[in-house]
Amino acid sequence: MNVTRRSAIALTGAVSLAGILAACSSNDDSSSSSSKDKLQSIKDSGTIRIGMEGTFRPWGYHDGSGKLVGMEKEIGDLLAKDLGVKAEYVETQWDSLIAGVDADRYDIVINNVGPTEERRQKYDFSVTYVASEGKVAVKKDSELKNVSDLSGHTAAASETSNFRRMLEEAGASIVTVSGFDEAIDQVIAGRVDACGNDAVTFVAYQQEHKDAPIRLLEGTLGDASESAVLMPKGQDALKKAIDDSLNKHMENGDLKKIYEKYVGMDLTPKK
Repeated sequence: MNVTRRSAIALTGAVSLAGILAACSSNDDSSSSSSKDKLQSIKDSGTIRIGMEGTFRPWGYHDGSGKLVGMEKEIGDLLAKDLGVKAEYVETQWDSLIAGVDADRYDIVINNVGPTEERRQKYDFSVTYVASEGKVAVKKDSELKNVSDLSGHTAAASETSNFRRMLEEAGASIVTVSGFDEAIDQVIAGRVDACGNDAVTFVAYQQEHKDAPIRLLEGTLGDASESAVLMPKGQDALKKAIDDSLNKHMENGDLKKIYEKYVGMDLTPKK
């Protein structure tokens, strides 16, 4: 728009102030309308694009047949059904997952994302749909007993994980990894002393890897970990539609059934 306007000035020698203001006003209105029409765009396309790692058991992962399953995959399916569209899952590594919203690779992210104050400055979040205690895993033969013993020890965490901050606050020195799988592998290999995540993630990991030489420290890491759907700023209609859907499925027990199916406990946030 600016290049075109400068070219016009060069050719004509003058452009009326009123014309410039009208053009700017028209452009701003168009941008605002586009921003507000996200929900409508999703409905028009018939698809809501959902960002997800796809390797994070039990939240979203591939089963033995290669099918994408998991607690948040089922939640995403419920959201899509309530919006009257199909869910399309776009799998991305954690450290670039949230940035995919900025690049318009998908419409929302459902991936055990904590609605931290820092993230809220740039993105909008739905109501929280899960709450789970933060825990710390170490090798079975580790000298560490309690989360309070972490000071002066190393811990693996991804660059943007909210557990990274909690581990740092507990006094641990951070070794950056790409995600949970690499973090737990670093612990088992003895390259770091610990890694942190929510209790559910560790329970699911131990169910899948019964012989893994790890144990959980006593105590909790920070406050209970809450998760919410992340979306672009200013999408009020989309946010309301997602909130309405999540509240409905929390109130009627659908989410409780999903959580108990995968981890044997109800993770629905207490109101």
